[in-house]
Amino acid sequence: EKTYHKGSVYDPIIDQFLESGQELVEISIEGKRPGYVVTQLDRRINTRKLDIVASRGGGFVYLEKKTTEPT
Repeated sequence: EKTYHKGSVYDPIIDQFLESGQELVEISIEGKRPGYVVTQLDRRINTRKLDIVASRGGGFVYLEKKTTEPT
């Protein structure tokens, strides 16, 4: 069982994304504005120095792997 910092509901979301092997996922957190969610995700991503990026568009929040190679 993994343990997280108190109040960080975003770590499990990030972990699920990393474990899924997906390049891009759409997430929504009930009762939270997309801008707020992106800010919180960015904070956790930066703290953990992960190669992913959080963004928003059309009222949704996305987690995406940073691509290191040109496509």
